Amino acid sequence: MPVRHLSWLITAPLTLLAIVFAVSNRGDVPISFWPLPFLVNIPAFALVLGSLVAGFLAGGLFAWAGGRRQRRAARAEKIRAAALEKELETLRASLPAAGAVSPPMTVDARVSKPLMSLAPGGR
Repeated sequence: MPVRHLSWLITAPLTLLAIVFAVSNRGDVPISFWPLPFLVNIPAFALVLGSLVAGFLAGGLFAWAGGRRQRRAARAEKIRAAALEKELETLRASLPAAGAVSPPMTVDARVSKPLMSLAPGGR
């Protein structure tokens, strides 16, 4: 089951629950901000749902701040990869033409004659 369907299975009932809660709790709740002489009457559902939204946003902010180190490392690796790609292009451009490159040496060509004479029974 794709993640999209799983998220809808979770989101739809929670949304329905929030709507039922909002309809059931339309009464006003007095809110006072202590040293200030203000008294605010707001619906109970607005207080609860507003608190949930504020908590969700605060959690998202803390999660975003916690990923700062990984974002910084990813940015540095991206810059490093771009520099290495540029260096690779310069090295490829400085290579001689493909026909001018000598073929790789074989094992027999690397063995020198003086080393062969040191072997037992060497000529």
